[in-house]
Amino acid sequence: MDTTVARRPGRRRDGAKDDAILLAARELLAERGFDGMTMDAVADRAGAGKATVYRRWPSKVQLTVDAVVCGGGVPMSADEVEDTGSLRGDLLSVRFGRPATNDADVMSGLISAVKENPEVAKVFHEQFVASRVRLMRELLERAQERGELRDGIDLDMVAAVAPAMISYRKMVAGMKIDDEFVVRMIDDVILPLALSRPGAAEPLSS
Repeated sequence: MDTTVARRPGRRRDGAKDDAILLAARELLAERGFDGMTMDAVADRAGAGKATVYRRWPSKVQLTVDAVVCGGGVPMSADEVEDTGSLRGDLLSVRFGRPATNDADVMSGLISAVKENPEVAKVFHEQFVASRVRLMRELLERAQERGELRDGIDLDMVAAVAPAMISYRKMVAGMKIDDEFVVRMIDDVILPLALSRPGAAEPLSS
């Protein structure tokens, strides 16, 4: 099965049809898991022909991961994140600015496939994890322009920390990503690594 990622993940120009297909895939993944989700079922639920689905996503693996990447309510780039004036505020807004979704159910439907299927794991890390690293780096670059970051920071290394921690917690430890974990990760790990004055973060309520 060809799982080559030929494009940067993100929404396509034919947004209405793509959104319907991605939503159908997410719903079926949450309901049935990866093994129970079929391309025929996705096409039927989305009201699209199977050929239409395959033209956009040549494989079930690509569709599954793209549905998670594009449909989880997480911004794809820093342009979609309001500039709050601080790195901490920006990172918190990524978490708390999301619409309510069935993300936990969707991820549980994908976790076993990532662990057991090398093709799914490969595309998951190429699309899902890489997209989060890109977003983190862009937010760090924004903070750097504001003068928040310490001198000599390795943006690529720091950008990979949060996605790596989240991926490990979900895929290896099998634990959920709740608000408490995200806030602790930001305050205790990301900000001390990145800021010129660690510990100078504003209160959560601000």
